[in-house]
Amino acid sequence: MFHKWIQSKNQVNAEFAQILRNTGWLFAGKVLRMFISLFIGTWIARYLRPEGFGQLQYALVFVSFFDPLSTVRMSQVVTRDLVQKPENSRLILGTAFVLQWAGGILAAALCVLGILWFAPGQPLIQLLVGITALKFLFNSLQPIESWFESRVASKYVVFAEHGVFFLIVLLKCGLVMGQATVVAFAIALAIESILYAFALVYFYTRQHQSIWAWRTNLPSLQYLLQESWPLVLSSTAVVIYLNIDQIMLGNMVDKHAVGIYASAATLSEATAFLPVILGSSLFPRIIKSRQLARPVYQRRLQQYYDLNTLVAYSLIAVLIPTSGFLMTHLYGAEYKAGIPIFAVHILGSLFTYLGIAQSKWIVTEGLQRYNFYARLTGLISNILLNLVLIPLYGGVGAAIATLISYAMGGYLFFWCLPATRTNAYLMTKAILLPVRLLTGRYTAV
Repeated sequence: MFHKWIQSKNQVNAEFAQILRNTGWLFAGKVLRMFISLFIGTWIARYLRPEGFGQLQYALVFVSFFDPLSTVRMSQVVTRDLVQKPENSRLILGTAFVLQWAGGILAAALCVLGILWFAPGQPLIQLLVGITALKFLFNSLQPIESWFESRVASKYVVFAEHGVFFLIVLLKCGLVMGQATVVAFAIALAIESILYAFALVYFYTRQHQSIWAWRTNLPSLQYLLQESWPLVLSSTAVVIYLNIDQIMLGNMVDKHAVGIYASAATLSEATAFLPVILGSSLFPRIIKSRQLARPVYQRRLQQYYDLNTLVAYSLIAVLIPTSGFLMTHLYGAEYKAGIPIFAVHILGSLFTYLGIAQSKWIVTEGLQRYNFYARLTGLISNILLNLVLIPLYGGVGAAIATLISYAMGGYLFFWCLPATRTNAYLMTKAILLPVRLLTGRYTAV
């Protein structure tokens, strides 16, 4: 059955073999990083205890609200343009660099001003946010990732990510063993972003490329900004509605509750890299299939959605029955209250995986504005549900609100518009994949 997703009826062609190699690099790297991150993350959570871990997580979430502005959320657009017009790579990368550099400065300034207004009288939280926001100043070199992705050469991104990652892991281990304060962990996160930027440049230059050859012009800046601003808005809505529960929980309950909730959410999201890997490797192929024939394009989209839901359902089936064991053995008895939160939160992975997959379709079709409306729908529903459910059920209520809002913003919304209804049908077929497989009615389209 699986060969329907990964090979044609006759043989695997050279293009798909390259995609499989690229996916293999990404998968191996991300799996290794996931397990190490889980180990060091749980160790830090145990060391800081729910209160300290909640303070750090609260600061990280607040900073994440400004991340789309710092990156101008253009990676998918840049990748698309690099695939379609590789001869213009220097102009595309230079334009992306300038926009992200300006966005990073603006994001850092707004982030610091925002926490001073939002958390007066909380100097520790303000300090943690200020330190972590330094990463925005180095996001301007991230377009190099898109260059490697467009060439299906993601192994170099893996080298950069994991070389820096292992250095920071050693630093964090030293901080725990040295009984460092929570501020030191925020500094480590800022250092990681700086080192990663330089690592990307290093591997880019190893390909006989130079960032000094990048260039830009006003028409290119206007074009990329016009293409990206809907994604900036939609990504901001996504980041907020993915994390607003922790901010609201911290304000409506306390930072201890944030620590409990964050531990469960972090464990639930540990495998979120899987749909990102699939998208990174298959996105160029899907773009090309659109230029071939509509039936081929639709078939590959359905296969892409089916594969994402298959992974999501498999994880749900394994992780929910083992939620109690995982929470207590990884985080300790102090985090036992996170067991039901984790069980509810993991259900949302189905809509998370589909949401990441359909965002590729949105960009391919040039319908970025609908992505914003969908995420805004999820954001509004999440805030309203949190206002009702957090006072009643605390962290569990926040998890329920997140699950419902994921379904509304990542799936149900797309049934409401004629332009996206066909895609919603493909997503529905993917959600019904277990039924299709059990009844022997599986088809790609």
